[in-house]
Amino acid sequence: MSIDLLRKRYMSQPKVLCTGNPNKYNTIASGVKEIYPNTTFIHLSNGYDFTTANLDDLFKTHNIFINASYVAPGIQEKLLDQYAVTAKLGHVFSIGSVHEYDGNGKNPDYIKSKQDLHAVSLAINNFRINTTYMVLGSIGKEYIAPLQIAQIIKWVTEQKFKVPVISMDQEKQAW
Repeated sequence: MSIDLLRKRYMSQPKVLCTGNPNKYNTIASGVKEIYPNTTFIHLSNGYDFTTANLDDLFKTHNIFINASYVAPGIQEKLLDQYAVTAKLGHVFSIGSVHEYDGNGKNPDYIKSKQDLHAVSLAINNFRINTTYMVLGSIGKEYIAPLQIAQIIKWVTEQKFKVPVISMDQEKQAW
């Protein structure tokens, strides 16, 4: 069986794993819950400490991983690496920030962590594990709605081509 046919069959029934609490307003997880109601959500509130947790069993049983939660420098990158090693086939969406370029209001560790995540996401994108790095501006009702982000994720998974990077930001006023 070709890898394309195998991927199509495996990905036709999304089994989504998402970091973040869907019950917190204006989080990416809250938007994901609307599009993929059967998602497995993992976050500190339900017992998952990403600095120490071994998620291999979850990674083996989920074909879409939304790596949305920034916890500390290097943690999202660690989760991306762990998924790529553990999962057979899948798609990872790692959430970046426009602040990795403008440095606006964020500390240098945060900026470096997002830049490293971006580089690793592109480096491990292959026939087995597709990766999409999402560079996002502010998330919220007045900005980029969590539901819009989840809709874009769903759209990307339905394409017959890869989308390694997406950048979305709210419209800026000239005055």
